[in-house]
Amino acid sequence: MANSRLAEGVTAQELTEYFEANGVSSEVWDLVRHHIVSEYAFKVGEHPGLVLFLRTASEDDARKLVDSFPIVKDGLLRFELEPLGVIMHLTPESGESGGTTVQ
Repeated sequence: MANSRLAEGVTAQELTEYFEANGVSSEVWDLVRHHIVSEYAFKVGEHPGLVLFLRTASEDDARKLVDSFPIVKDGLLRFELEPLGVIMHLTPESGESGGTTVQ
């Protein structure tokens, strides 16, 4: 899991303006299309940013990937990586779950 934080000195307003002007990069959308980013969410509130669930072979691969994002290169966000094991997909109606492993 890649959890973003605002880079030092960057304000929430600057991040909002960046996304309004640039949207999400085509590189990141390619990762979604190729299922390398399996899930994502925009964080709101006191700590805005992104949370990404990545499917990579290693934490080093995940680090190289997030460090290549334009928003990171432009100095607005940094990512903390937290390796995860099995992700449980719960369905309340049936009480069953299935899991997948993601980085």
